[in-house]
Amino acid sequence: MGRERELGRLNDALSPDSTLTDRRLVILGGLGGMGKTQLAITYAKRQKRFYESVFWLNASSKATLQQSLRSVAARIGILTATANSIDDDEIRTKISTWLSEPDNTRWLLIFDNYDEPEKYDIKQYFPDAWQGSIIITTRSPDKLNGTSILIRKLDQNESIEILGKRSERSNVENGKENALWRFTN
Repeated sequence: MGRERELGRLNDALSPDSTLTDRRLVILGGLGGMGKTQLAITYAKRQKRFYESVFWLNASSKATLQQSLRSVAARIGILTATANSIDDDEIRTKISTWLSEPDNTRWLLIFDNYDEPEKYDIKQYFPDAWQGSIIITTRSPDKLNGTSILIRKLDQNESIEILGKRSERSNVENGKENALWRFTN
């Protein structure tokens, strides 16, 4: 709710059409709490029929991203009982190989909370082949290359509309100075 314009731009940029084989990359940027993660979740839910695989990766640090990649490796059958003996670089290489297979073009990677790009280079975690779709949520969109969608603060009317819909209350009035007060009382 309240982000249909941004969802439309996200959908246009990723264009989940099965005939496309080039990788599409979108950076969702904005201040913390603006809804970047929620927008990525909504996109993934609405467009899941276009993707054979959707993977959510916690990119808040190199360590959390590597742990997320281990989870992906387990889900796609790369890791076995000897998982602890495989180092992070080998896991990254195996996932990249799997995502780069010629018939594996309908996947979506979501790198969430890549807020400190100076700590590590996220591009080293992209597959080698130029196929599939990638979303990166970040507070530092100016430090990344790709289609950028800046998430703006919702205005008061949009916020009140979301509050009313989420709470299923009908007594929320848009545009009134004390609408929130009346709603909570």
